[in-house]
Amino acid sequence: MWHYASFRTAIRIVALANARRESAPPLNQMMFDLMAEGYWSSLFFGIRRLLDGSSAIKGDRGVYSLRSVLKDIEECRNKITRRVYVEWVCEAQYDVEDLRARHWEKLRVAARDRKAVWGDRRIALSEYAHRYFDLLSGVPQSKRSADDVIDAAFFSNVERRLAALSSIADYVGSHIAHAGNRESRRGKTLDYFDIRQARIAVRKVKRVADFIGLVFANAGGAGLATFIGDQFEGLDKPLVTEEDMSDLEDQWRMMNRDIESWSIPIERLLRKFER
Repeated sequence: MWHYASFRTAIRIVALANARRESAPPLNQMMFDLMAEGYWSSLFFGIRRLLDGSSAIKGDRGVYSLRSVLKDIEECRNKITRRVYVEWVCEAQYDVEDLRARHWEKLRVAARDRKAVWGDRRIALSEYAHRYFDLLSGVPQSKRSADDVIDAAFFSNVERRLAALSSIADYVGSHIAHAGNRESRRGKTLDYFDIRQARIAVRKVKRVADFIGLVFANAGGAGLATFIGDQFEGLDKPLVTEEDMSDLEDQWRMMNRDIESWSIPIERLLRKFER
């Protein structure tokens, strides 16, 4: 999400610069192309990692991904009863009515003695845990049972949301992660994928991640990171001065000569094979 916000800022910088464009482009295309290439690669790789479902969480080939977490929960589905979920996953008390009765007695005594009493936050924790499991199990409050389990439809519903991003994972596998040929890349393109589609993709991943974190890890969803400092510091200054241009040209010529020296004459290459 931070990279998404950063790249949106870069796009806005280009738009503002183009609005003031005169005879020459105010921004260096080489630097922006490098930035864009890095952003799209990191976005596609990041989404592919989160969608990875090729392995479980544990083991030599274990991975941490949204699909691996869901797969782990699904395999333990029959063990995660309502009681187990409330008491072990959410660390709450199962019998919320007992909590309410004891708290009501505290309130009654406090009212009689004219004293203040704190509310019992364990009641809310227990209520939320049961409500979450109502949604997971598809069992209404009036029919709750300690042996309720997560409805199998829950996993297929989440998978449908993740499957909507499968085209990105297929694209990464054939175009970026591996040197795919024309046949292996057929039907695995991302036509017209721009920053608008990036927003939709990141939003879909975040929503699933937030849901899994809230329901299974007692953690709420996170927003954009808070940067310690000024994320726009230095943007109002030029990257280089006119005096620096000759130095950059020297550096470029030096790199060019170095790269040209990397070639190996065919005679030397054959002699190495002979040895």
